[in-house]
Amino acid sequence: MRDHSTVSTSRRLSGPPRWIDAGRIRVYAALVLMLNLGCFATRVWFGSILRAPNISPPGWDFAVFWSASWLALHGPAANVFNTALIEHLALPLQNILPSQLVTPWTYPPTFLLVVLPAAWLPFQISYLVYLFAGIALAFLACTRILPPARSFSWWMPIVAFPASWIVAHAGQNSFLTFGLLGLGITCLETRPRLAGILFGLLAIKPQLGVVIPVALLVSRNWRAFASAALTVGMFCGLAGLVLGLDTFARFAQALPAFNQFVVQHSDHWPHGISTVFGAARHFGMALPVAYGLHAVVAVLATCVVVWLWAARASFELRAAALVLATLLVPTYLMPYDLLLLGLPILWLVRDGARNGWTRGDGVVMVCAWLAPLSFYTPQQWAASAYVPLFTFVLLLVVVRRYLARRVGRAIECTSLAVAAESSDLG
Repeated sequence: MRDHSTVSTSRRLSGPPRWIDAGRIRVYAALVLMLNLGCFATRVWFGSILRAPNISPPGWDFAVFWSASWLALHGPAANVFNTALIEHLALPLQNILPSQLVTPWTYPPTFLLVVLPAAWLPFQISYLVYLFAGIALAFLACTRILPPARSFSWWMPIVAFPASWIVAHAGQNSFLTFGLLGLGITCLETRPRLAGILFGLLAIKPQLGVVIPVALLVSRNWRAFASAALTVGMFCGLAGLVLGLDTFARFAQALPAFNQFVVQHSDHWPHGISTVFGAARHFGMALPVAYGLHAVVAVLATCVVVWLWAARASFELRAAALVLATLLVPTYLMPYDLLLLGLPILWLVRDGARNGWTRGDGVVMVCAWLAPLSFYTPQQWAASAYVPLFTFVLLLVVVRRYLARRVGRAIECTSLAVAAESSDLG
């Protein structure tokens, strides 16, 4: 009876949390979806239709992309780094007056190459074309990760994920980076060269590709590593050929000013910066202390990636750890970058469906899913500064699941050995 009770308890603990079932998932996600739709509709009404002062319509960040495209198409591409020129075009599209919060172009020439055709179309149409192209790529990545299911229970929280609506609000490139990173990781074991190409295309946002080479090297995936390096080289070469090599020099010159204005003054940045560095600055820590604390967390996250990828942990846990480290290593991330949180959540859902759950997993995953809602809070709260805590705790969930599995295997092996020894003695 004792053994039977132990087995029953083990099975009950490995099942999904009782408060997370298909019905509740649909209801909770539908409520958040209504909030997202309400905020989006409000911005459309006041920003696009009524043109209320200083209320930006959807696509306020895409306005910078479109303006950079126009400047590159009508003159030397290096003009995109002239803040006065780009503000002249972007500010009317953003429906805001000139202020200290400038809208500079701080993206690499590789991303300028991607948005170069944007100004061929009117701003609103171009925004929708780029938005839905990114959504299609992100949707494809989700279909490769999700476990097969007949109901749409999995899809409702994906559609309602607050970060996806923040990306749609801004017209940012996060759907594109989500798709490239998600598809790259899913292709890694079966089509490593294609995975390397997808990783290399993340050169549009280099800070999101810092941890990937580490994972490829420790797992000895030489084909993906070589493919990624070759893709980055060709991508940069093509950007230099089309846009001019001086765009790379201007990009290098623009970075220190951007760091001075945004990163070092992150305690005044709207909604806060969604990194450990941003959180430290929000709580009043001095600049060296903030950098030091961020470095400690970044090193820890990178060490987790090295450990899990070198130890050949399950694919889902390795993939989740890689994306979470990608979010913890850069010093600068904005709320729209939190779309990437959806990837580790999806992989943990798949891992839980296959291998069971441990206590607390569901709570942390739900908190991480809700974390981007901080964007809707008043700017003076800088609530995004609290998001790195959920990201780091979600990484601890990955580590705990891996350790629990190793302990479980060790106990199982010990039990089998004891049983075999008892049988021999009998």
